[in-house]
Formats: sequence, structure tokens, C-alpha cells
Amino acid sequence: MIRPFDWRDLGLLHRVRDQGLCLDSQLAYTRGANAVQTLLLDMFTPGRTACTYVVRPEEKEEPDTIGQILHRAGEPHARLSFIGPLQAIPSLSSNRLLDALGQTAGDRGAQHLIAEVEEQSPIFENVRSAGFAIYARQMIWRLDTTLDFDHPPQVKEWRSETETDENAINHLYLNIVPALVQQVELPPAVDRGDYVHWREGELLGYLDIERGPLGVWVDPYFHPAVENLDELLLGFLANYSDSHDRPLYFSVRSYQGWIGHALERIGFEPCSDQAVMVKRLAVAVRKPAMSPLPTVEGTHPEPTTPFAHMKQSNLEGNALTNHE
Repeated sequence: MIRPFDWRDLGLLHRVRDQGLCLDSQLAYTRGANAVQTLLLDMFTPGRTACTYVVRPEEKEEPDTIGQILHRAGEPHARLSFIGPLQAIPSLSSNRLLDALGQTAGDRGAQHLIAEVEEQSPIFENVRSAGFAIYARQMIWRLDTTLDFDHPPQVKEWRSETETDENAINHLYLNIVPALVQQVELPPAVDRGDYVHWREGELLGYLDIERGPLGVWVDPYFHPAVENLDELLLGFLANYSDSHDRPLYFSVRSYQGWIGHALERIGFEPCSDQAVMVKRLAVAVRKPAMSPLPTVEGTHPEPTTPFAHMKQSNLEGNALTNHE
């Protein structure tokens, strides 16, 4: 039986909360893999973002399973945030749970359900058989310690974003992110906690930052024309990073893989190689718009050539020919 989480499942939640997989990497690295930690509070929050389901199989050999998606009202995508315990992943319960979570996301208005999975993960095949397809790949880079700078780089091109940067940020996003990804993910939102790099009146770099108690997460966007990327990243770390007591993570998508080389040169280490997978919950249907043409509907076509005159002209021409 599959049903929404309620008070009867508190014991199950306590047992599996640290035994599952978090398939939302930003959440896992900034707040922990225990993605159901805010579940109880979320149950009493209007317009809640988390939807949690439980599988209680009738067969005793099948384990109880819990899964969760995160979806903010009005957004076109939801994220698969948690499924567990690990020993339940090979069972049929996890497959049924993935289907139920996808249906729930669609009922809430989401068009896509996203999961970030390592291909060596035990759940990779389950996710793929549930209708998810790979649309991008990403490498997570990690910096555990604060870099020591004898002569900190003075990169004045970095500054905090403002509302006036929004159009330029969207333009940069549209130029470097493939159209396939743009169909699934929204452009980054301007929240005044991120950083921009301008040069000669053009935005060439943008760092979308999410801070959590366990780490700081950065989604970088760099134009291919950017110069001195190593110095730019070092300038960010030296002058603006607030991650001195927490690990710093950079999520580098495959279409910007060249950023990883710069991160490696300045001390970052690869942490996780993931497939970003999506299940489409809605399909756009092209339907022709039927509307009457005002110059045709309800009228009779009028002849544009005077047929009577043409006939008279032809008779006169024939008479002239006979006379000759």
C-alpha cells in the first residue's frame, strides 16, 4: 500500500532517516543527506514544498520504504530528494514509490521531476526504469580547507549582484546553457547573495551561491571569453568566500567542464561524478488555433474579371478574323 506520510509512520521515519539516499545534491552537501529532517515542520506549513510517501507492503519479505520530493508551488520542476532505506532500493517497493512520487509531482503542476544520481549508485537502474533520462552530467568539486595567501589576489571585478544585473545574468545563462537543459531548469534567481564579474561592460562570470550549515554550494556560469579564470577564482576565495568553517562545493556541468581544470589547479578535489536525470511529467501539445477569416467566412466571392466583357471582346475578335 502506498499512501502519504502521517503520524503512524514516525517510527519508520526514525529508523530510515539516516539510511537512505538524497538525490538533490545541493541539499545533501549543504544540509545533509537526511532530507526528511524538516518533514514534521513542513507538515504544518501552508503551501509546503515537501511531499512524502510511504510504502507498506503486504508481503512481509518486502521492506517498508519512504520517499520524498521537493516542489515549490508554481515552479515547473520538482526534485527527488530522498528514498530509503538502502536495502529497500532493489525491491519492487522502490519502483512503485518512484511512480507514485512522479504522479504526485505532476498533480502539483510540475512538468519535470529531477534526480541527481551517480551511475554506480544502487538506485541508478531503478530511476532509469522509472522513466528518467540523462540530460546532463556534472562533477562536484570540493575544497575542505581555507587556502593560505601570502599575497591575496586583488580582483576588483567581483561584486555582489543587484537587481540591475538580472537581465545580464539571464542573457549569460541563455548563451552558455544548452537548450535541452533550459527546457527543464529555470535561470538562476537574483537574491543579492551571489557575485558577478563584469569586464568592459559585459557580464562574463556569475556565481550562484547557496549556503547551508554543512557547506557552501556554488553553481558557476562563465562565458568562454573570460580571461585569467584561475586568478578570478582565487580572488573570490580570498576576498569573498564565507566558507572558512565549512567545505566549499562547485557544481560543474559537462557543458562547462573546462572550469574543472581551473578548480583542480587551485586546490579543489573531485567529489562526485553524477548523471542529472529528468522524468517528463507533461508533454507540450501543439494545437492549431481555429479562427474564421473575416474576408472569406460568411461572404460570397466576387468575380474580379468582367466575364461579359471578355465574351463580347472574343466575339468581336472572331468577326474581324472572318472578315479578313
